[in-house]
Amino acid sequence: MARMNIQEIAASDQKDAVRIDEIAKIRGWFRPEDDSPYYATVQDYLSEKLTLDEATKKLCTPIDEKISAQQLDDVNFMDLWYSIIHSARRINYREANWHTVLVDLVAAFKEHSIPGNDKYDYLYSSLTDFLMACRETYNDQPTPGDASDVEITAWTNLNYFYALLTGKQAADNSLFAIWAMRQALETPHADDRESTAAQKYDTYVPAAAVWAFGGYRVLFEKDEDLTPKDKRQGNPAKGGELWKGKAEFSKERWYFWRERFAEVGKMGDVNEQTRVVARDAIQAMERAATFEKM
Repeated sequence: MARMNIQEIAASDQKDAVRIDEIAKIRGWFRPEDDSPYYATVQDYLSEKLTLDEATKKLCTPIDEKISAQQLDDVNFMDLWYSIIHSARRINYREANWHTVLVDLVAAFKEHSIPGNDKYDYLYSSLTDFLMACRETYNDQPTPGDASDVEITAWTNLNYFYALLTGKQAADNSLFAIWAMRQALETPHADDRESTAAQKYDTYVPAAAVWAFGGYRVLFEKDEDLTPKDKRQGNPAKGGELWKGKAEFSKERWYFWRERFAEVGKMGDVNEQTRVVARDAIQAMERAATFEKM
């Protein structure tokens, strides 16, 4: 029944944002509470009813008051972040200016200082619980062969927002780039009972490609060995089967991703949109390399 409802929503002529809202409820995605004051403020900001300063003040003032009253446990930081993240999920990744507007809001929150109580400013500068909210919402990824096009778009939108946060250095979400690239490009996709290889590429490649759009310069310049020093830590930056290098950010891995995007861009059985976004990613990656040389 749920799948039928999602198919009906996906096939409707409603705007993507509305369809994403409805599907989020059915799928049980991490999202703001139904009566969230944070979400209402973020939406007013995006609709230009509030300026950046006004939106920041409206979000931060109640938090300031609770912190000053030593009622920090009453601050629902997760609802705040879900409000911003879900708002990003509703904005198409090609609308870079509106994603930038949201990144500006995160940056303004990060820079906020509590009047007369600046010893608690770290609660803002550290973006309390933000990474946790990002990790939680990253579980809401689409399933190849089952997800609708609008769900794939929502997933791509989410990744673009994370990429832009990283590229503009408002937050370091770079590990998600490895996860997106590994799933799309470092894994040898094949047909199985659930989905075809083409469906897997169509689902995963756009979300990987937008990391080249939003975070390309920062990611290109990033050189970091993430091999765990303690085996008990896990290995979140490990490569997929096709990547033979270390768990790392490196030029070698960057160029490997670029080569894989080139391969996807020539695949005849994937959607045209997948081929286009893969080629666009290559151009973004080439611009990153050119920028470094300038």
